[in-house]
Order: sequence, then structure tokens, then C-alpha cells
Amino acid sequence: PIPGMILHVGTVTAGTVKVGDPAEAAIDTDRRWDIMRNHTGTHVLHAALRNRLGAHVHQAGSLVAPERLRFDFTHGQSLSDEDVAEIERFANAIILENYPVNTRWTTYNQAISEGVTALFTEKYGDEVRVVSFGEEQGVSAELCGGTHVDATAEIGNFRVVGESSVAAGVRRIEVVTGRAAEQLVEERLAALDQIADLTHVKAADAVAAVQHLLEQNQALQKELAQLRQKMARQETQGLLDQAERLDGFAVLAVRVPATDVDTMRQMTDWFRDKLGSSVVAVGAVVDEKPMIVAAVTDDLVGRGLHAGNIVRDAAKLMGGGGGGRPTMAQAGGRDSAKLDEALQSVTGWVKANLK
Repeated sequence: PIPGMILHVGTVTAGTVKVGDPAEAAIDTDRRWDIMRNHTGTHVLHAALRNRLGAHVHQAGSLVAPERLRFDFTHGQSLSDEDVAEIERFANAIILENYPVNTRWTTYNQAISEGVTALFTEKYGDEVRVVSFGEEQGVSAELCGGTHVDATAEIGNFRVVGESSVAAGVRRIEVVTGRAAEQLVEERLAALDQIADLTHVKAADAVAAVQHLLEQNQALQKELAQLRQKMARQETQGLLDQAERLDGFAVLAVRVPATDVDTMRQMTDWFRDKLGSSVVAVGAVVDEKPMIVAAVTDDLVGRGLHAGNIVRDAAKLMGGGGGGRPTMAQAGGRDSAKLDEALQSVTGWVKANLK
């Protein structure tokens, strides 16, 4: 109501109060320290962003909470891992320099003439408060009325925990400082130690060990896929005898022992290669859903046959849909009990549409 007046708003939870009653004000010291660290940390972050990304960076919103700080800023693209690492490095360097955090009052025009950073969206009075550290070195000087630490080293650790887009040309970065940052580092080190224990290596070698395991797993997955395909071919060799001959080409529509669509495609290709001029449709239940993959050789496409249309119409019988290219297509449904009926419809479809 009155410029410069500081008001405390509270709720009476017990008893009554009246004008003139004495009152004692006290703060939650730990909470206040966390807020001060994050507030000064916000200024440190702003300086680090401008150092890394350029002078076009301006504050577009912020949140200073006890557990973290959030800062929205103008920038046209996402931050790379290198950007984040450099922002953290620069911010922690400011903290380690232990710059005194200074405050002073001056006029708005004088502050702007001195190069002090102001928010474009904020309304300021004639007299403003400047919060600065390392000002002579060009580190930071901003208009701010908030509570801050006395020196940057009191911020403690500084860690970026998130970066995202909030609007066109506006990015959001989230940071933890002080106790929250220490807890984050402890949790990450504990996770690293656990990974090192599980892989039976030193912590410094954990990344290489995990990479080796991933490469091994990829090789084993590839080998397993090849074995599955080989076994599937062996099991389905006899299915070739079920092919029906029509006007110089073969039609084969059968259920196969496949557990994934990639294997179904491989088997479709194998049947087609074995049969030559042909229409092939294979069916299987994948992840509890009926699937059909079909292939039509090039010579039959010109005679009105289209793999996409075959699977589309067959899938309707299973309560689903799909489609694809004239020579290769797939479709899925919802009713696995209708898979055999859908496969049986393929030969009739071919006869009805053959030119």
C-alpha cells in the first residue's frame, strides 16, 4: 500500500490478536538459507548463460524455491551437453571465486546507464536496488529486491538438473544448489559405485564396462534373432506344401510360429523366394494381437494384386486394419480367434481381384 513498506501476512492458528499486541517474528533458518542460495544462484546462472550463449539471453521468468531454482530465458535452440557442462563450470567458478555479494540503492536511470541488467517486463520505481558480485570484472549486476547470500561461495555446489522448451524462442533450465546439489552428487556417486560393483570394475572404469556389456548384449540379441529365424524356417519348411497353384503362380496363406513382426517379414521373404511368382500371407499372434504380413511378387502387381489391399481386407475380419506397398504390407487386429479365418480369406481375395 505504501512504497517501501514491508508487510508480513500470516494466519492466526490459535487464540486471538489485536492491534497493539507484541509479536515476535522468526524465520525457518534452513529454509531461508536454501532460498538465498538459489536466489543468488539464479543471478549466477544468468551470468553463465550469457557467457556461454551470448548477450541475447534475457530472463523470461523464474522460480526461486528452497529445493531448486527455475529460470526461463530467451534462446532459439536447445542446449547441448557441452553447453550444460560449460554453464555448470562457469557457474561453479564464480562460486569458488567467493565474490562478495553487494547491494546498493540508486536511481533507475543511473543503474541502466551503468549497464545493470533489468527485466523488460518489470515495473520499477525511481529508486532501485542493485545486487552485484564481481561487478568490476563484468560478472553480474542486476536490479533485484530479493534476499541473497553474503558471498558467492555460500551458494555451495551448482548442478543443472533439467533443460526444456516452454515456448517459441524461450528455454527453461532447472538447477539445484547447496544442500540439494550435495544430495544429488551423493546419489549419483552412490549409483556409480553400485554400477562399478555390479560390473566388478573400479568406478573410473564403469562407463567402459557398461558400454562393453551393451555391445555384448547387442551381439547376443543379433545372434538370438538369427537362431529364431533359422528355427522358424526349419519349422515352416513343410508349410510350402500348402501353397495353392493358380494360373501359373502360387498362393500361400499360413499361420507361422513367429513372436515378432520382423521374423514374420523374414519368413514372408523366404517363402516368396522359394515359391517364385507368388502371393504370400503369413499370420501370427504378436504381443497378444493377431498380425498378418503379405507379399506379392512384381509380376502379379500388374495383374491387379496389391499386398496392402490384401492385408487391409483380411484385417477387417479380425477387427483391425493396415496396409502398405503393393509388394509388401502388414496389418493387425484385435481378435486373435479370427486370425485363421482372415488367412483363409486371402485365396478368395486373390481369385476375385486377379486380372
